[in-house]
Amino acid sequence: MKKSVWLFTALIMIVCTVLTGCSSKDSANLAPTEILAKSYDSMQAEESFHFTMEHDTAGTPISKSILMTKLVGDIVSPDKLKAKITGTYSDMAIEVELVTVSGQTYMTNPISGAWELAPNSFKVLSVFDPGSGIASIIKGLSDVTSLGEEKVGKTKCYHLKGDVLSETLAPLTGTSATGIKIGTEVWIDKKTFHVMQVKLSGKITDTEADGITRTLIFTDYNKDIKIELPA
Repeated sequence: MKKSVWLFTALIMIVCTVLTGCSSKDSANLAPTEILAKSYDSMQAEESFHFTMEHDTAGTPISKSILMTKLVGDIVSPDKLKAKITGTYSDMAIEVELVTVSGQTYMTNPISGAWELAPNSFKVLSVFDPGSGIASIIKGLSDVTSLGEEKVGKTKCYHLKGDVLSETLAPLTGTSATGIKIGTEVWIDKKTFHVMQVKLSGKITDTEADGITRTLIFTDYNKDIKIELPA
C-alpha cells in the first residue's frame, strides 16, 4: 500500500515537473512578434491606466510659447483624459492641467491658473491617448530583437528593441516628421502582456531638438478613475 502511494506521488511530481517545464519553456521561447501580438491584444482590452511621459533631454513644443518636458495623467476609454503638463512658457517654468471628455478640452491658463476652453494649439494633446499611441508602436515596430528579461519595478518583463517610423507616433504628439526611424525599446509584463515602459530615441516632430529621448511609463491598469470636465 505504501509502495503504491509512493509511486502515485512520484508520478504526480513527474507530471507537474514536465508541465511546469513545458510552460516555462514555451513562455521563454515566444518570438518577439508573438510577444507584440499578445501585448497589442492586451492593450486594446484595457479600460483605464495611468501614464507618465518624460523627456530625458529637451522637450516637445506644443505651441509657439510652451515647451512640454513632462506629462502625467490618466486615460479612461474611450474618450476621457486628464493630465498635468510640466514645461516652460516663454522660458518661465509652468504647470498646466488638461482635461478632455468626449472631444471637449479644457486647460488651466499658464499665468492665472483659471480653467478655460483650450485653444486649437492645445487640442493636439487631446489625441495623446497612450492606448492608440502604444497600439501604433506595437503594430509599427520593425526589425525587432529581444534584449532578454528585465524588471520594471518589481515586474518581470520582456525587453524588446526595434524601430518605429516617426509618422507612426503622431498620436503621441498630434503631428510628426515623416520617414525618420525612431529607436524604440519596449518592456512588456511577462504575465499580463501589458506594456510597462517605452523608450523612444529621436525627434518625432520637426520642431523638436535632435537627439531627444522620451520615456513613457504605464501603471494602474483598470483602476477606477473618474474624469470630469471642470465646473
